[in-house]
Amino acid sequence: MLEVIHISDTHFGPDRCHKIRGANACDRAIALVEEINRLPFVPDFIVHTGDVVNDPDESAYELAEEVLSGLPAPVYYATGNHDDVPMMRNALTFGDFDLLVPESDDQLCYRMGGSASPWEFFVLDGKVPPEEGPHGFLTENQTAAVLDSVSGDKPVAIFLHYPLTPIGSKWIDKHLLVTNGPDFQSALSEKAGTNLRGIFSGHLHRGLQIYRDGVLQSGVSSPACEFTAGPDDEGCDFLAGGPIPFHHISFSEDATMVKTYSIPFSRTA
Repeated sequence: MLEVIHISDTHFGPDRCHKIRGANACDRAIALVEEINRLPFVPDFIVHTGDVVNDPDESAYELAEEVLSGLPAPVYYATGNHDDVPMMRNALTFGDFDLLVPESDDQLCYRMGGSASPWEFFVLDGKVPPEEGPHGFLTENQTAAVLDSVSGDKPVAIFLHYPLTPIGSKWIDKHLLVTNGPDFQSALSEKAGTNLRGIFSGHLHRGLQIYRDGVLQSGVSSPACEFTAGPDDEGCDFLAGGPIPFHHISFSEDATMVKTYSIPFSRTA
């Protein structure tokens, strides 16, 4: 059994006073770390699927490292639309990995744990230039590298910031997904077969569990604030001051189990 904690969208600012929609992002991230440390087990590793900070800022990444280094296991990071890869590399401590694209490409695309791992777990970088919008796109160099690394006889999981396929919310499906996500999922499913254990993402500031085309799509919400996600919403409203969310994912030989935690936040937000 492999025990993984999935977090996302901490949105640290340059100091401990930074607020997101009235909620103190640092205080809430500290509470997130405290709750994970209270679990009755130690996870094998933790994955943060991006938007570590709210704006690319060296001080924000230093604060994120200060807080998240208190987690009880190695941490892997994906690039969010608010993130900067060189700053992430400079400030954050990653678990062991094998990089799948050149570092000079400024993309975080890697295999977690290295090639000797019995699991083929990958992090992909879907960030596009900010002027293009908040959606994601997977470049050919990344998709080819990941598909070439899939053996077909080991469990496979993908972690990235952006969901790959529609979730049934009009505004989110138009603006926040990976635009070529369905094509990549189809190619990945063909290569990995029944060993594909799931696609895990953040970005939506909402919890998400969808089974699409035979593949689990699981998303974790943000400790900073949540988004509305109605079926016919033409925009996105922010819901601040909610509970602290994270997911506990268990990978066994024959199952992928996602347990959702929603911890009340008792401090002044």
